[in-house]
Formats: sequence, C-alpha cells, structure tokens
Amino acid sequence: MHTPHWAHARIRLQVLALLDDQCFFPKATDKTYVEKLIEVLDKDTKFGKSGFREEGDFSIDHYAGKVVYQADNWLMKNKDPLNDNVTELLESSSVPFVQTLWGDQFTGMVASANRTRKGAFRTVGHIYKEQLGNLMQTLNHTAPHFVRCIIPNHKKRPGKLDAALILDQLRCNGVLEGIRICRKGFPNRIIFQEFKQRYQLLTPDAVPKGFCEGRSACQRILDALQLDTNSFRVGTTKIFFRAGVLAHLEEQRDLQLSKMVVGLQAYCRGYLARRYHGALLHGSNAILIIQRNARAYMKLRSWAWWKLFTRVKPLLKVQLHMLPCAEPCQLARDTRHAPPANRPACLGAVMDYACLPRRTPLRAGGPRR
Repeated sequence: MHTPHWAHARIRLQVLALLDDQCFFPKATDKTYVEKLIEVLDKDTKFGKSGFREEGDFSIDHYAGKVVYQADNWLMKNKDPLNDNVTELLESSSVPFVQTLWGDQFTGMVASANRTRKGAFRTVGHIYKEQLGNLMQTLNHTAPHFVRCIIPNHKKRPGKLDAALILDQLRCNGVLEGIRICRKGFPNRIIFQEFKQRYQLLTPDAVPKGFCEGRSACQRILDALQLDTNSFRVGTTKIFFRAGVLAHLEEQRDLQLSKMVVGLQAYCRGYLARRYHGALLHGSNAILIIQRNARAYMKLRSWAWWKLFTRVKPLLKVQLHMLPCAEPCQLARDTRHAPPANRPACLGAVMDYACLPRRTPLRAGGPRR
C-alpha cells in the first residue's frame, strides 16, 4: 500500500467533514467553505490553494497527480435531501424510464438514510464519508500490497458484478501478470520471531533452551524440517518462501496440534477411567469385608458361650491391665476344650479381656464344627 493513498483518504474525510459542518450554518456559502478548508488544511502537503490565475478554488495532490476542484454549489448539492414519499412515488411511476432512475438500491439507501430522527437528516457527504470510513477500516484490518480501482459494472449500481468486465480490467492493469511473476519468486514472507513461535513445535529439539538469536534459531528449524534450499531464502529480518511452501508448513502444524490435543484428551480420559476403576475396586473390597463380618456374626449369635458372654459382660466391674493371651477366640476355644474344673477360670479370663480398652478391632471367631 502506498502512503499517499492513506493521506488522500484522510484529506478526503476532512474535506467532507468541513462540508457537513458548513451545511448546518444558515449563512454559510461556498466561499466560506473554501476559506475554512484553507484555514484547516493549509499546512498539509497534499492540499494546495489555488493561484491567482487558476480557475479552481483548491487542489489536492493525488497519487496520480494534482487535481483542481471548484466548490460551486457544493453546499446546496450536499444538503439536498431525498424525501421518502417522493422516492416511493417515482419508483411506482408508470413510465419505465423513471422507474429505472429511482429503482436502484443506492437511491433507496440514501433516501432511507437521510432521515435519522425527527427534524434531522444526514447529508450526501456524510453518507459517503461513512462508506469511505468502512472501506478504510476494512483495509486497516488487512495487509494489502497494492490497491487497484475496479469498475464492477457500467450501470453504476451497487451489488452487481460483471465478471467479464472485471477480468478484462485485471488483465489490462497487469494484476494477473504481476501475480504470476510474484508466484515465480518468493511471495510469502514472515519475520524470524513469528516463524519461530509458529513452527518450533514441528521440531521441538532443534532449538536449544535459553536465549537463541532469531536468525540462528530459524536456520536450525529449517535444517530440521529438511526443506529444499531452493524453496526459501533467509533475509536480514525475514524468511522468504516460494508459493505453497508456507501453506505446507501450516498443514503440518495443524496436524501436530491435532495430535497434541488428541494426546491430552487421551491422558484425561485415562485418568478419569483409572479413578473410576479405583472407586469400583475400593467398593468391591468393602463388600467383601462386610460379607466376612456378617458371616462371623451369624456364627457367633448361636454360640452358647457368646450368649453367656454378652449377658455377663455388663455385670463385670473389674478390668485387667495385662493379659498373656491376646486373642479372645483362642480363649474361647481353650474354655471349650478345658476340663470342667478349669472352665470357670477360663470364662472369667474371656470376660475380663472383653472389658479391656482395645485399639485393634476384635476378630470374629467361633467354635469349629
């Protein structure tokens, strides 16, 4: 994009803004408008005052050359609004020629845009300034290398494109030939830092950790990618690629990113599955413990000695601080197999053990059958 194009657009916006301002003053004339332009844009290098012998009022130095403008009747033409009722009436005229004059999209758009609120309207210059501002905003969001003015159709209607006419203009302006020549060279270019950030993931081990100069880091990445030396050139601040090479690198980058995302998803799914399996395993172990305790209780509840133990235990008041035998089930077995004369002593030992404070749970046991 050439710099004068942006300067022309800026001057044009100021010219239209001053024109709209002068339309709101009742005593403003074309002469006061030109004087205001000279006062505001006098220091601009692209704006020039008309000479003594020149017919125009002011001049603007465009990219193609200097153009002299006359401001006659500019205020009257700019603040001439279109009435909606009159526009609809002319559109419904019985004369076909009148319908074609007032049936286009631009006329309807201007007529509907003039009335913004009651008692106020937008001028033609204001509408044009908004369109130019939207165009400049679109250009600012892109990175154009050149600008060509193309006529879409000969009928001067918006939204209508004549493909044959546009192709002829592109061919005659040399745009297609320029694109063809550009593709034979190195049309794609990217700075070192951006290239390193975007394509380092294709070769993670090529660039060492820590600080590495941009040019050397990019050279290491290019060597690891094993690209054809004729398909790129390393400049002072950028890397130049032939047509299609950068697109191929973008495809490889997308594939690598998809693999990384799939790997992360697989790790997360595996973690959740292992966590769920651990919960199931813990639940199955708890079920086995509950079943073992239930079986032990079913065995003990019908044992006569256990019934006697549960009835006598609340009546005991003496607690032993030390007992040689640590297993109550073993004491119960000894009580059963002991001689009749020693059974009361063994039963007393079992009851005394039951009254002791214990840290470990009592393991269930019963008589052998």
